[in-house]
Amino acid sequence: MRAILTYHSVDPSGSAISLDAGAFRRHVDWLATGRVRVVPLAEIARGGGDDAVALTFDDGFANFRDTAWPPLRERGWPATLFVVSGHAGGTNAWGGRDAPGIPTLPLLGWDALGALAEQGVTLGAHSRTHPDLTALDDGALAEQMTGSADDIAARTGRRPEAFAYPYGATDGRVEAAAAGTFRLAVTTELRALDGTERPHALPRLDTFYLREPGRLERWGSSGFRRWLAFRAGLRRLRAALRAGTRSA
Repeated sequence: MRAILTYHSVDPSGSAISLDAGAFRRHVDWLATGRVRVVPLAEIARGGGDDAVALTFDDGFANFRDTAWPPLRERGWPATLFVVSGHAGGTNAWGGRDAPGIPTLPLLGWDALGALAEQGVTLGAHSRTHPDLTALDDGALAEQMTGSADDIAARTGRRPEAFAYPYGATDGRVEAAAAGTFRLAVTTELRALDGTERPHALPRLDTFYLREPGRLERWGSSGFRRWLAFRAGLRRLRAALRAGTRSA
């Protein structure tokens, strides 16, 4: 089984974007058993091979540097950090607004991001201001995508090759725009890789659902796959209900 794992913030809040330090340490300890290989995002996107995971972190929280990266670096594991370039050094209050149920936390500044890149972290783009890209016109969409890549290249000397869609919001037009700027892009579709993916619509497993002790350790088993399909089905149902409410 091969999959891309999604982390956001390592903090004790219990929010939908958070994993506490103990749960993150359990993940690291399990990965350290060698049950699966930890590989770069670009490698896992190419498909094939044995059981493997790629580690991705969205938004660029300061706790990535302080809590998540040290044990990964110690083991020589690769990680991709998706940066909201217009908020670097600020917080995740997108558009200046706190999100209900989500902690407002500091994001890494450019000096810290550059230092992490020097240490081996791959920087990816996550837009300039974290909007729903499907709601933008073509000009604003290009500004968010290409602009974020330009920002990262200008401030760190490394042009990102991967993009993460804010909120996982994408459609054919947005995917085509990503393909014009990046080699690959990741979504929030909750499933493992099966070799049928388009390079700019790669699914990921949100580790919020893997926070319970013993959950990740069942990796690849028939029970794990059934549980994953169940969780994905619930997600699709909730998304359909929200869409129905908006259109009513």
